[in-house]
Amino acid sequence: MALELRRPERTFTIRQLCVEFKVTPRALRFYEDKGLLTPAREGMNRVYSYKDRARLVLILRGKRVGLSLSEIREILELYDEDDDAAAQNAHSLKKFREKLVVLEQQREDIDSAIEELRTACERLEKFLADKRPDLLPRAADYDQVLRARLDGHGELVGAK
Repeated sequence: MALELRRPERTFTIRQLCVEFKVTPRALRFYEDKGLLTPAREGMNRVYSYKDRARLVLILRGKRVGLSLSEIREILELYDEDDDAAAQNAHSLKKFREKLVVLEQQREDIDSAIEELRTACERLEKFLADKRPDLLPRAADYDQVLRARLDGHGELVGAK
């Protein structure tokens, strides 16, 4: 009797998940092809459970922090183990720490490259100011166009 009174588990359509998570149907089908999601079928329609939705959250988080699909799969495979998610959390912690090391090194490399470029720009501007000041406005124009593109207004500056 108690089972009859329970509400049926909520399900989601592919469209609902696409809207909620701002992903394409193609992305969800890709994750399904890779075995990361396993929606049920009702005729030709995919029906996603809460478990599928939770797995999608983990997939998208993993992608956002730069984990590969195989690393995400490893974590998801531990999701079903009956140990209160301890194995999954331990494995996730290991992968996250490894990724942190990689990202921190990339940040150092990027900071170094930015500093080198700033120094080079200053040196080139000084050289041009001394030798060919007539060329500096072009460099300034280029800087203005570049900044506009970075700010999302590239079409406005380029349309002059």
